[in-house]
Amino acid sequence: MHLLAGDIGGTHTRLIYAEIHNNDQHVLAEKSYPSADYNDLQSVIDIFLSEHDIKEAIDAACFAVAGPVKCDVASITNLPWVISKQALCEALQTPRIKLINDFVAAAYGISVLDKSDIQILQQGKNTSQNPDAAIIGAGTGLGASHLVWSNNHYQIYPSEAGHAGFAPENELQCALLSWMQKQHSYVSLEMLLSGKGLIRIYQFLNEVKGITESLTVNEAMTQSDPASVISDYALTDRDELCQKTLDCFIDIYGSAASNIALHYYPIGEVYIAGGIAPKIKNKLLGPRFIDAFRNKGLMSSNMEKITIKLICQEKTGLYGALSYAQSL
Repeated sequence: MHLLAGDIGGTHTRLIYAEIHNNDQHVLAEKSYPSADYNDLQSVIDIFLSEHDIKEAIDAACFAVAGPVKCDVASITNLPWVISKQALCEALQTPRIKLINDFVAAAYGISVLDKSDIQILQQGKNTSQNPDAAIIGAGTGLGASHLVWSNNHYQIYPSEAGHAGFAPENELQCALLSWMQKQHSYVSLEMLLSGKGLIRIYQFLNEVKGITESLTVNEAMTQSDPASVISDYALTDRDELCQKTLDCFIDIYGSAASNIALHYYPIGEVYIAGGIAPKIKNKLLGPRFIDAFRNKGLMSSNMEKITIKLICQEKTGLYGALSYAQSL
């Protein structure tokens, strides 16, 4: 059996091709493409199949997409692509194709991760051992999903939680929201908890709070991704503005993760995924993220009982999509 799977996001389109024989899985080809360089998913698939000289029939395929899937059609939130299951079935000549939300795929991918791919941020004190879980992750956008244990397996439910409104937790965040509202009619959580969000927080602290921007950092941003520059300078304690930007970002991240936990409560675990978290792992291991996660008033003691796990494997969604393809 030959499987094709993909993880399609606003920044990267990752594809993987594998063969299943006697329940043993063998990856035969894998590659990542810059999404913005292509007009649609089919163009990327065609190039992938051609580059790896794949001529065998595809028996099943699954594509994880960073956006809602409705009636077997998906629109990528941060990319002008519309993906249709019917069109893919015709192009790949197989009826066994599924489109799923990228954080549904990430949830499926958890089961195939190695222990080294996961790091504990908080060891919970959950005496009831509730098996339900949630996953949240910031990258190009912000995603989340809910894992419900039923009949000895997880039933996974998608969400568009990243587009819920941003709720400030302190005076600084209130000022940040006010500043954002002067520029946008609606301020979603994703607008601050993402790569672009990191840049917005940086600009706010510079323009409104008057924290001086370093000429060195400004120059570095013209040569590289600004969000990566902010993270790099913050992690190495080389710039005050970058440090305070990342601190604010982590405060928002911790609060958002516990809000997700409350929406799906009771749960036993929260997984932190996405492209940003592994890059700022050392900061997430500090007290700031956990303090923000636990700061939930009457529910604070319940937040302490939840185990928080950081997923360090950036291909979790891709592996989850491949696992789903095999189930087809």
